[in-house]
Amino acid sequence: MFADFWGHVRKKPEDHPDRRIGGKYYRFYILWLTFPPMLLLLLGRPVQVIIAYGVLGALFMPFLAITLLFLMNSRHMPQRWRNGPVLNILLGIVTLLFVVLGVNQLLAALPG
Repeated sequence: MFADFWGHVRKKPEDHPDRRIGGKYYRFYILWLTFPPMLLLLLGRPVQVIIAYGVLGALFMPFLAITLLFLMNSRHMPQRWRNGPVLNILLGIVTLLFVVLGVNQLLAALPG
């Protein structure tokens, strides 16, 4: 998905080899996923790896909810495939819940 996305951003044609598995964008993404955590592990900081993956994992659900709200309600989506009001409300609740929890955690972490 990353290779296809990056190929789209770089205005490569859909059948361009860089937009496929094994292309240069794909290889960059695999290296990017592999080496930073290994460097932290080799530097004797495995706890930072766990914290980094925890933070990135926690950002996934609100990012997914916000993305689905925008994509599934855009004018480019055919009307029959768009989200209904119930799903929009649920995605809004998920987004709001994660924003509130994130702000709460940030405020709790501040000194004072």
